Amino acid sequence: MNVLLGVDVGSSGSKAIAIDSGGRILATGAQSYPTAYPKPGRAEQDPEDWYRSACSAIHSCLDEGGLQSRAIAAVAFVGPAHNAALLDGKGRVLRPVLHWSDLRSSGQADRLERESGREIFELSGQRVNPVWTLPQLLWIRENEAQKWRRIARIQITKDYVRLRFTGAYATDPYDAVGTMLCELKSSRWSAELCALIGLDPQLLPPIRANRELAGKIGREAAQDSGLLAGTPVGMGAGDSPAEAFGVGVVEPGQGTVKLGTAGIVTLVTPAPLPDRRTLTYPYLLDERGITIGATNSGTATFRWFRERFFPGMGFDELVELASAAPPGSEGLIFHPYLMGERTPHWDPALRGDFVGIGNYHGASHFARAIMEGVAYSLRECAESVGTLGVATAGRKLLGGGSKSGLWAQILADVLGRPLVKPGVEDAAFGAALLAGISAGMFPDWTAAVRSCVRDIRTIEPDEKIKALYDAYFEEYRGITQALRGHSSHLSALAARENRYDLEQERRRE
Repeated sequence: MNVLLGVDVGSSGSKAIAIDSGGRILATGAQSYPTAYPKPGRAEQDPEDWYRSACSAIHSCLDEGGLQSRAIAAVAFVGPAHNAALLDGKGRVLRPVLHWSDLRSSGQADRLERESGREIFELSGQRVNPVWTLPQLLWIRENEAQKWRRIARIQITKDYVRLRFTGAYATDPYDAVGTMLCELKSSRWSAELCALIGLDPQLLPPIRANRELAGKIGREAAQDSGLLAGTPVGMGAGDSPAEAFGVGVVEPGQGTVKLGTAGIVTLVTPAPLPDRRTLTYPYLLDERGITIGATNSGTATFRWFRERFFPGMGFDELVELASAAPPGSEGLIFHPYLMGERTPHWDPALRGDFVGIGNYHGASHFARAIMEGVAYSLRECAESVGTLGVATAGRKLLGGGSKSGLWAQILADVLGRPLVKPGVEDAAFGAALLAGISAGMFPDWTAAVRSCVRDIRTIEPDEKIKALYDAYFEEYRGITQALRGHSSHLSALAARENRYDLEQERRRE
């Protein structure tokens, strides 16, 4: 049996999926790992957790399916962009990774945007924000000079894991562009962008196409994961394009709406179309691009609410509580800016809020308002992506939050368009298809989709509720603008303590 194995090293854990050549899922495995929040606005991960969780997920997958390691024809890894593991000359991790949601480089991002924003956008296709590797590396250079001088290699999430499995030092065009050190048009490292932070481009990995094989499983990784040494490993991809590909999004105009830890809206375009409100990357195939509108707060916001105010209550219980409130939450609006915001505001100082609280509001209203607030934020993403002039052919609905029938319907009503639920919606599934393409099991991208991707249902918007949400959405946007200055002032007040703590750390060093 020729089994394809895809592994998604996600934002909070790894998932492995084994499929046959017809896309039938044979087994799955998963393993979570932690994110550290050492101070307000900071988020870090240990790259060793990426590797260990990937190995554990693979073990679980093989065990669940009773699969022999020799049955695995090929493997591919995918993962989130921007998270850069910094390695010394011996391949050792120098420090915890600054997660894409980490805001400590806000000052560096502001300075880069102010002094070189036009040049950076023209070369990278992106506006500067703390989410990107470029300002995060500048923060490390300015605050951890000793570690900066020891950097010998830089690897993004899936690239680090693949490096541990194969010894192959490389990245793909998507993750290269995601560092803000790569030219969008040519998919080549930019000497000009590297020079902005004094980085030697020679430290950056070779950029290789997603369809290529990267290497083979090494002995140590074989022992750690249960795979057979010598098993081919594909280049893989970023999680967003892999996820889109895995649900059949390949043609210009097709896209996704994802309600995951973060929320994203994607659109495949004939070529990369840079816009300062969105994220722009090369797609997996031909000369196409993929545009992404991204909100920092998806299901993570709902989890924050549950853990802080309803500890012990399960996700489904909180959804049922929210269902007791009517659409619009009787005038209660929530802005999910707990970690700043990306599309369309690109403002790390934005903060969340509840507006319109009355004495008739109860827990159910607050729970539903959070679900609606995330949906409004995704609508802002969709409207930003929709201005690129590419006709939208359809959207697939993805993410753990969309498994809630209530939240899925809220999204359809707020967005005002049908949303199609695919049978499988894991980035790991897309990774498995990529493994098949790299190993030659599928002749091309379209053949892989035709053989393996199936949809199960369509969620239609309710026109009356859509009209109600249209009115609330306008209020949502207006309140964001009205409170933006206050968010900035509050963020500045909170930052004073952070600066004091940093000064104390420097003195101790």
